[in-house]
Amino acid sequence: MPFMFLTLAVILVVAVVAFFQTSPRMADGRPVLVFNVATLVLSVPVAIVVGGWLHADAIARRPHEGGMAMYLAIMAGGAAALAIVAVGGLIRNFGIFPLSRRVPPPAVTE
Repeated sequence: MPFMFLTLAVILVVAVVAFFQTSPRMADGRPVLVFNVATLVLSVPVAIVVGGWLHADAIARRPHEGGMAMYLAIMAGGAAALAIVAVGGLIRNFGIFPLSRRVPPPAVTE
């Protein structure tokens, strides 16, 4: 069980770093930053709701297995947060800030 929590934490950190590293380059970077922060803020309550819902359902079905219910709720909440970050990144890169609105990459000089 501790290995799974460690794995979830590493994946969450990698996903959040990748989310910020793949932000599109815009002339004014403030809207992109606002969208990034809003996506991360949205992922927290979604993770709590999904984890709480799963925990309540698991406790109602098997009240004597509270430890496993908590474990599953934490893992499901983390997976929901990852899903929100991934979908937010796709919406950001392909919907709200498409290639036509981005600043071109700097020219490579040799």
